[in-house]
Amino acid sequence: MNLPENISPDRFLKNFDRSIINDRFEIFKSLKKETRSRFSEDVRKGLSSKKKFLLPKYFYDDKGSELFEKICTTDEYYPTRTEKRILLERSDEISLKNKKIRTITELGSGSSEKSELLINSFLKDRNFLHYIPIDVSPVLMDSSESLLKKFNNLNVSGIISFYENGIKLISHIDSSPKLILFLGSSIGNFTRKDSVEFLKMVRQSMNPDERFMVGFDLEKDTEVLNRAYNDSKGYTAAFNLNILERINRELGGDFDLKKFSHKAFYNSGKMRMEMHLISGEDMKVWIDEPGYEISFKKGETIHTENSCKFTFESIADLADKSGLAVSDHYTDTENYFTLTSLTVKK
Repeated sequence: MNLPENISPDRFLKNFDRSIINDRFEIFKSLKKETRSRFSEDVRKGLSSKKKFLLPKYFYDDKGSELFEKICTTDEYYPTRTEKRILLERSDEISLKNKKIRTITELGSGSSEKSELLINSFLKDRNFLHYIPIDVSPVLMDSSESLLKKFNNLNVSGIISFYENGIKLISHIDSSPKLILFLGSSIGNFTRKDSVEFLKMVRQSMNPDERFMVGFDLEKDTEVLNRAYNDSKGYTAAFNLNILERINRELGGDFDLKKFSHKAFYNSGKMRMEMHLISGEDMKVWIDEPGYEISFKKGETIHTENSCKFTFESIADLADKSGLAVSDHYTDTENYFTLTSLTVKK
């Protein structure tokens, strides 16, 4: 895998370390200093706000990624198994509808378990496929190596980075038409306004031959939703609390995790699940980097995540505002979830 001739190496690698593992596998990694500095700035901004918050993208360090994989196996958490079922049933159809595409890129690839179903279908009809996963966690390394062992005619260019930086790198790695995946209902973590901005960002990197496939969690019974984010094994609670543990480990915080508790509930007025961490007492917390103290009152919350729910009408409206158009919906029989294929609006 060589650099494109019209891209200078300095510009191409400015914010990334590139490692060639072998002739089928390369890794691009955001410079650690840049990532850590950004984490510190976002934590300070969130915890210094009148209504404290932390960005959900910081859930996914190594431990957080492991916990999320466990959440996905619980009886209560329906999105993963529902989306997987859709892919099992419709991947061949998706492949046939995208005959010109020989490159799949994925935002937030994780274990690549679901995308593997698409890769398998695409390789039935093609003699070669290029997979470009993007994830903040180094778990991407293990999942990529596993895919390479299973598929001899697959090449992988992994990007360990946040979406914003990673998606800018994709066209420098491969300029051919792509199927861009954003699975797992992660779009729901954004506010409606931020969803539009995110989709616009992806839209700017797309050409008319490309497709953007997004997982949307649809509106459903409130009891089903509340159970999904309060699993009986406590994995979601541990996942939520791990963001404080990460601050302790990486930024020198002194959060006592025993003094915080997990709370998740459906906010029907805003059509979203909300996750919070609740302070069990009045306290002060010190964070070494860059050096400041945060005060908490008993019962005060840190808002850690939203998970918005959608209707087919709201998806179409979101796409339209982003310069995109709905091409296809791939749904389950209960209409719990949809994989929606988006194209550049003409």
